[in-house]
Amino acid sequence: MSMARSEFSRLVSREPIPLAHAALLIAKEEYSDLDVAAYLDRLTALAHEAEPFVRAGENTIEQVQLLSGFLFVRKGFEGNREQYGDPRNSFLNEVLDRRLGIPISLSVLYLEVGRRLGLNLFGIPFPSHFLVKAVDDRGELMIDPFNGGIILALDDLRERLKQIYGQAVEPHPAMLKAVGTRQILARMLRNLKGVYGSGADWPRALAALDRILLLEPRSFDEILERGALYERLECFGAALDDFQSFLSQAPGHPAADSAREAVVRLSRQVARIN
Repeated sequence: MSMARSEFSRLVSREPIPLAHAALLIAKEEYSDLDVAAYLDRLTALAHEAEPFVRAGENTIEQVQLLSGFLFVRKGFEGNREQYGDPRNSFLNEVLDRRLGIPISLSVLYLEVGRRLGLNLFGIPFPSHFLVKAVDDRGELMIDPFNGGIILALDDLRERLKQIYGQAVEPHPAMLKAVGTRQILARMLRNLKGVYGSGADWPRALAALDRILLLEPRSFDEILERGALYERLECFGAALDDFQSFLSQAPGHPAADSAREAVVRLSRQVARIN
């Protein structure tokens, strides 16, 4: 296990998980010489620079608008529409260096800078497009860091759901419920897993799966997916372990029969090798 993976494992083994630190450790597996402390300092410096602008706001709405103006106009951060599938969009160090990202990574930036300024911000796993929520005693604001930090009205959310599902869908409270750091990190890694899988970069896809399962050990879909990927990579013993682990935890799962078939098949492969 690499030092970055070991530190990531240690960091996510207990709560609270420091979001930016863990996100940078995800990146450190790709950039082995990455100076995590230096990038954390850059986030703090951004917040320090933003402070006089944001403090001028008299309420949460104004402060959110001023923070968005600072990050997305003054500092030039933006959504990378032209190369959305570039894995660099998911690494916080690259987002800070290139000022380009996708919804989840720009939301992490927004959360980290805004929270340093005392804003009460949370990550929202809206379908297909991660958002940020600001909360105060007067209510909640939905913010879209990928689109310049605009504040979204209920009709905007309805329109987005209509685009996703092809029909009118009412925003369900579960879609707008805040998630914790563990879920945010897992979503970042699922994005990377998808990018690497689409490019048939199986070792990196496997590395993403490994870290998702450090965050969410009972994510049965990922246990199955990793088992199948191990089998693809002819790591038959590891594949067998995953399918057996899945069956021991979820014997009644809809995929249990296919997992049992995999156990039989892989047991033969392992016996043949040994």
